[in-house]
Amino acid sequence: MATQRPEYDRVLAELTRPLDAKVRTSVMRRHEAMMRELAFLTTKQDRRLLFIRSRNWSDARLSVLFGLNSLYQEVLGPLDASARTKRPVETDSNAMPAHGLGTTCPIVHGSQRFDSAHTVRVKGAVEDFFVLVVELGFRREWMAKNTCGDLVYWIERYERELTTDFGSE
Repeated sequence: MATQRPEYDRVLAELTRPLDAKVRTSVMRRHEAMMRELAFLTTKQDRRLLFIRSRNWSDARLSVLFGLNSLYQEVLGPLDASARTKRPVETDSNAMPAHGLGTTCPIVHGSQRFDSAHTVRVKGAVEDFFVLVVELGFRREWMAKNTCGDLVYWIERYERELTTDFGSE
């Protein structure tokens, strides 16, 4: 980690700055693994990677995507799962509100409390995160992909759809 880092890694540093040291390390290791896979795909001249690079997908842009993806996979995704709500249940009198983990009976696990306030905070954070993702020109569903290769595949598919849609007008 003492090596000279490219300028775009500042984005990852800012994303992880407020995190606990262990969590930050986990996010950064995941990002680094994705960057190593990107270097491998570059070396083998992967056809999908070559295609998306021809569509202005630079290493810097991919690194930002990998950073956001890593943050979602390691931090926000698990929190989002804990705050998932089920559909309202119909009763004789009316519909009961949807509940996330611990909203009916709060749960304390370590220093984390799962209750209705947790659900509201997490849902707000996740939605704010996805607004940022979309504003940066990425797709929400890309945050659920596991590897660099998965992302390259889905980016190529997206770029080809854009090309097809554009060509058919």
